[in-house]
Amino acid sequence: MSEPVVYGDPISTYVRSVRLALAEKGVQHSLVAVDLVKGQHKEAAHMARNPWGKMPAFEHAGQRFYEVSAIMRYVDEAFSGPALMPSTPAERVRVNQLMSIVDSYGYAASVTNIFIPRVLVPSLGGQTNEAQVEAARPQAALFLTEANRLLGGTDYFGGNKVSLGDLHLLPVLTYLRATPEGQALMTATPNIQAWMERMNQRSSVQAVMPSA
Repeated sequence: MSEPVVYGDPISTYVRSVRLALAEKGVQHSLVAVDLVKGQHKEAAHMARNPWGKMPAFEHAGQRFYEVSAIMRYVDEAFSGPALMPSTPAERVRVNQLMSIVDSYGYAASVTNIFIPRVLVPSLGGQTNEAQVEAARPQAALFLTEANRLLGGTDYFGGNKVSLGDLHLLPVLTYLRATPEGQALMTATPNIQAWMERMNQRSSVQAVMPSA
């Protein structure tokens, strides 16, 4: 079977989620870098892979895909290795719900409106939009609260085994925790903090996100 190819910037949370899924399945892959900061995701080569200019894009066995949740589910179903979705309907719903929450609410609050203006923009010589960050705090707090509720007393969002939901959430919360606002908000969700420490011990995370 041909080696899958991931197109995207290794700093992207969604690229990281796909690569984490591949690592959990024990699948070797190639990463073709698409520089996010330089805007390469909006250039013709990448727009041909994803007409919305988003990342990652994915290629395997002559097939091309985009959209992170779809790619992650393909990885889980197409390759051997440990299943990354739970066995019961209720647990699968919880994982799917979490992934939808990340995409619909959590990413924007945590990354677009807190991490990027607080950390990335200053690193590139710009100034933080304080109003943007402050406006995002309630949504980020709700995101953490709901993630904490969905986790409950289990080790992972799929129960006692890591799932696609865990791999989808971790890169986003890693960036949120890299901000003062995120660190402060996480004091209210100790179960999530403990979950992050468990996740960061996994070999997949250490390979894909070595500074996590």
